[in-house]
Amino acid sequence: MNTKNLENNTATPLYLQLRNKLQNSIESGALAPGSKLPTEFELSEQFNVSRVTVRKALKELSDQGYLERKSGKGTFVAEKKLQRNISNRVLAFSDMCRSMNLKPGAQTIKMALEEPTDKDIERMHLAPDEKIMVVERIRTADGKAVVLEINKFPESFSFLFGEDLNNSSLYEVLDKKHGIILDHSHKVIDIVFSNTRESKALGISKGYPLLRISSVVTDAQETIVILCTQLCIGDKFKLSI
Repeated sequence: MNTKNLENNTATPLYLQLRNKLQNSIESGALAPGSKLPTEFELSEQFNVSRVTVRKALKELSDQGYLERKSGKGTFVAEKKLQRNISNRVLAFSDMCRSMNLKPGAQTIKMALEEPTDKDIERMHLAPDEKIMVVERIRTADGKAVVLEINKFPESFSFLFGEDLNNSSLYEVLDKKHGIILDHSHKVIDIVFSNTRESKALGISKGYPLLRISSVVTDAQETIVILCTQLCIGDKFKLSI
C-alpha cells in the first residue's frame, strides 16, 4: 500500500483521500481479503493525519462493505461477497460469478432417479409412478465452495445422465444443447443451519448459518422445469432486489 502523505492543498477532504487510497489498495489486491489493517494510530502516523480523519475513512469503508471491524481484534479487509439478485428473472450462478470477475465452478456429487415426495408430485404435476431426476452439486467461486445446490426435474430429464455437469452451467447445457429455455423463477428465502452432510460438503462447521433459496423455475410456456434448493454460506452473499 502506497503510504505517501495525503495532499493538504486540495478541495478533497483528507478523510476522502485516505478512504480512496485504502479502497484502491483493496480493489487492486494490494490489501487482500482477510488481511488486518494497521491500527488507527499507525495509519495516522503513516499518512500524517489525525485519528479522527482515519476513523471517519475506516467507517465509510466499513459501511460500504470493504472492511470488517472485529471487537478486540482490529479491522480487516472483508471477504468479497457474491451479489445475488433475487428478482423473478432466471440468473445462472455461472453468470453471477462472471459478472463479478470470479471463476465459477461445479462439482457433481449426486445424479439419480428417485421417488418424489407428495409435495414434488403436487408441484410438478407428475404422472402416477413417475420418478424425479435429482442433481446435486457443490458450486464454487474462485475455487471456494459457496453453495450446495439440489435440483429436481421430471423423469423426462434423465437425459442429464449423459451430461458432464462438472464445472459447467446447468442452465447453459439445457439451453444450448437441449433447447430448454428457462424464463421465470419464483423464490422463497429463509435462514437454516447446516447439518452434518451439508457442513462436510461446504467445508463449514455444523450449525453454520445458511441462506436457503427455494426456487420454482419455469420455461416460456410456464411449465415447471426445476425445483431448486440452494444452500448458500450466509456470510458469502449479499442479496439485491
